[in-house]
Amino acid sequence: MSDASFPLLSEKNDNTEYGSQAVPSWDDLKGQYEKRWAQQKEKFQTQLKCNFFALTERYASGKQEIFMLCVPERLEKLYLSAFLELFQSQYTPHVGEVERLAGKKVKRLYITLPNTYHD
Repeated sequence: MSDASFPLLSEKNDNTEYGSQAVPSWDDLKGQYEKRWAQQKEKFQTQLKCNFFALTERYASGKQEIFMLCVPERLEKLYLSAFLELFQSQYTPHVGEVERLAGKKVKRLYITLPNTYHD
């Protein structure tokens, strides 16, 4: 018997909680996904702001690492776009090369801060 002829749900694993639910419209599902991304984006940008102000409180200058990004590859473009959206070009926001850290792929996010007023 081929794999395609087996039922998708066995009697033991029948998940009846979804049996009474209607499949949402495409637009409703897209809206749910967009809402979830908006929440994740806000959380990410809040963390970037916290890291930014931590750097400015100690009068950091020059190229500074602001975040180490470790997200699934399918979400990477969204996070990078949210990073670049937050910082104006004067901060020279840029993304480092892919690195392996503890067996995971990471990219370091950098900004450049103005020089401080000491020698």
